[in-house]
Amino acid sequence: MIVGSTAATAGYPHAPGWAVLATALLAVLGFVNHARFVRADGQSSWAGRYFDEDGPKELRNLPFAQFPGAIMLAMWTVVLAYTWISGNDAWDAVMGLFLFASFAFGAVAVKRLYRPPQKAKPRWLLDEERRLSPPP
Repeated sequence: MIVGSTAATAGYPHAPGWAVLATALLAVLGFVNHARFVRADGQSSWAGRYFDEDGPKELRNLPFAQFPGAIMLAMWTVVLAYTWISGNDAWDAVMGLFLFASFAFGAVAVKRLYRPPQKAKPRWLLDEERRLSPPP
């Protein structure tokens, strides 16, 4: 006679529900803030923070990191939620690859904190930079 069953322990331990909700909430917050940044104008708090030369570079460039950071957090939400139904070896491997792929978005987010690309700047910011820069 077998005492105890190992069927209940198949798959990964479940991620706490609060972790799934926290990553989902932070991802949504990142997407919403990104949309607010893109739709802002030269008089917004985003512009004030970006053009504040005394502030830390990371804080000034934070809006550029929000979108890739939100994608990374959304991917983490999927992986954490998957732990509740894990157990299939093929899907577990796919989720492992999915998790590692999310780190690429995290790397892009960190890079944008220090060097945001021109293509990531919304039109209002490019116009404001042109207006504030002295003519050659």
